[in-house]
Amino acid sequence: MPVQTTFEFHAIPAAVLPEASRYLIQSAAWFQGWLYLGICCYPADPHQPGVALLLRHRSRANWELLHTASIESRWIDRNGQYRQFPLELGWRILTVLPGNVQPTPLLYAIRLSLRAPVVLYSEDGSHFQDIPNPGASGGHSPFVDWRGFSAKVFAIPASAATNSGPPSPFAYVAANPLSQDWRPACSAGFGDAENTTLDGLQVAHGQLYAAAGNPLGGFQLWKTSARGEPPFAWELALSEGAQRYTLNPHVETMATFQDALYLGTRSPPPNPEWDFATSGAEIIRMPADGRWELVMGTPRFSPVGLQVPLSTHGPGFGDDRNRRVSQLASTPDALYAALDANESLADATANAKGFALWKSHDGQDWQAITQDSFGCPAATTLRVLQPTSQTLVAAGEWDLTLDPTARPGIWLEKK
Repeated sequence: MPVQTTFEFHAIPAAVLPEASRYLIQSAAWFQGWLYLGICCYPADPHQPGVALLLRHRSRANWELLHTASIESRWIDRNGQYRQFPLELGWRILTVLPGNVQPTPLLYAIRLSLRAPVVLYSEDGSHFQDIPNPGASGGHSPFVDWRGFSAKVFAIPASAATNSGPPSPFAYVAANPLSQDWRPACSAGFGDAENTTLDGLQVAHGQLYAAAGNPLGGFQLWKTSARGEPPFAWELALSEGAQRYTLNPHVETMATFQDALYLGTRSPPPNPEWDFATSGAEIIRMPADGRWELVMGTPRFSPVGLQVPLSTHGPGFGDDRNRRVSQLASTPDALYAALDANESLADATANAKGFALWKSHDGQDWQAITQDSFGCPAATTLRVLQPTSQTLVAAGEWDLTLDPTARPGIWLEKK
């Protein structure tokens, strides 16, 4: 289908970024009229350290470097070959939450490292203080995601975000982001031993929603009003991967739009023995009444009736290679979905088609903005969809080995 984009590309000035072969624009936030970006830069020589940067941007010519940290690496033996393993894993989130004592919003940045994970925070957006990541200093694994709800802060530790932690993961809650008094917000794995990860938190319909990854039976979606003392009472809102079971093991991203909660899934690699099923990602909508709807994906029967995709698009918006909805984001008048093939870094060069970006004004009728990374082969994955006061920012990973002439940057939607 013809694609008509309304996005303009803006390169990050060469003076701001160090020379590197890979740039990972990992997280973003809008704070006090500035766009903030967390970026990791990896040089072509794997024996040289990389750099983690925190930048902010207000206009085309106004870029400021706020924070730098070295990215150390270690060489490990894997299957008889030595491979580089970064000890600095980069920027997990940039987010705005109430302050530690005063209610004035602060900007927070979580930088994850195997040695010294830290949280940076700022009142004015210019000067940052850092403390050890409260999860690590509190006896848990470092926190990698925060969500404010009901005058509290909820967190997902790194051990719960991956399969490397305990078999039944916890979410945690505290009165403020910098507290050392973090307590379990739920029972282990929401009482299901097959829930191996916590995939994300989102607020909708006056409730806090948590997505639990379940490779054996499909993801689960839980919700709570967070009343009383933790651990709170949680109610199961959706299970069995929305009746797609093992083809919907994880929720990759969540967003609210027009009083509905939208879920973007991550599907497993295709199984040649399952020629009856497609493995592309899906988008699912949860209105306030709790009766879920299939926006994009595979038609099927469910306890709430026959589900036919409202968009008329099959999994991956008709492309089975799109196995992950990497980002969902909304503005007052539109919902956006970024998709990619969910390849590992080792297979990134095989993902020649790049990422796709789609847009809808009602959550049902979708138009493609790009299906080939805006024609930039070096742009491999879209990690950031950040609304601002006037536009939407799109940014992600850049692999300059695919196009040495490329210059990392951001796309801004013309309004």
